[in-house]
Amino acid sequence: MRHGGGSQSEGTRTIALVGPYLSGKTSLLEAILARTGAVTRQGRVAEKNTVGDASPEARAHAMSVELNVATAEFLGDTYTFVDCPGSIEFQFDAHPVLGAVDAAIVVCEPDEKKVPALKMILKSLEDLGVPHVLFLNKIDVATSRVRDVLAALQPASNVPMVLRQVPIWKDGIAVGFIDLALERAFVYREHAQSQVIDMPGDMTDRKGEARFHMLEQLADYDDALMETLLEDMEPPRDQVFDDLSRELAEGLITPVFIGSAENGNGILRLLKALRHEVAGVGATAERLGLEATGTVAQVIKISGPGSFRDHCRWHYPLWP
Repeated sequence: MRHGGGSQSEGTRTIALVGPYLSGKTSLLEAILARTGAVTRQGRVAEKNTVGDASPEARAHAMSVELNVATAEFLGDTYTFVDCPGSIEFQFDAHPVLGAVDAAIVVCEPDEKKVPALKMILKSLEDLGVPHVLFLNKIDVATSRVRDVLAALQPASNVPMVLRQVPIWKDGIAVGFIDLALERAFVYREHAQSQVIDMPGDMTDRKGEARFHMLEQLADYDDALMETLLEDMEPPRDQVFDDLSRELAEGLITPVFIGSAENGNGILRLLKALRHEVAGVGATAERLGLEATGTVAQVIKISGPGSFRDHCRWHYPLWP
């Protein structure tokens, strides 16, 4: 069982954070660093105290103008996150990164006007065969139903966007979510781990509908799962997570998670998906046609003396 077991990684995994301009990538990086304990306090872009976008130019314009690189540990695994600029003037920095990462998190707002920019980013990932998930950010200020937002964003992707979570609404505000694979409900807590709660009674039908749709999408690539659904049987949880992991690795689906990077909501579930469902560096080496032994280094960017280590992607298929 991949989800309940240990890491799939043989070593440090490199994850790109990509997305349209002002989608919240730098805030997501900050939230990840805070959730993993890499920083003691989550900074804010508006307060100009984030780990990323630390250059004078980035601070002045309140936007990424170059790559931001940071490393964090989560449940014993090490990750290097590369936050790529979203503005079209600086997107050229992302191209060498995408050719070297193990996976990407595509950060997007619940805004259909971002579809053209999103389509360009997703096409680059699809062409390179990079496994990627979509983090639907700023759920706390969303004014549309997630299912409607997803329908608007789907044309940007050549593969199905598979919704992994549905929001729990209260007075028009997303206060938590239901994990469709785990079948558990969580309530958000600002800058703290979400709390498990009993399944809300008024969400039972919505959860069942959304979960069945997710399973149908997975069954398009798994005949055994399709037979289980046709027989009106509940598939084992292990099978669901195995399908999510395999279909993500093969580029058949784009899983979609929701949250608010600014408030630190949804970060833990996203990190757990990276740990349990994203393949390790061995799979990346195979995708890139690298040998299963030895060391391969790919230069991403050199920005000054002593920075080579920070701007290289090291491939260790057999990382000690």
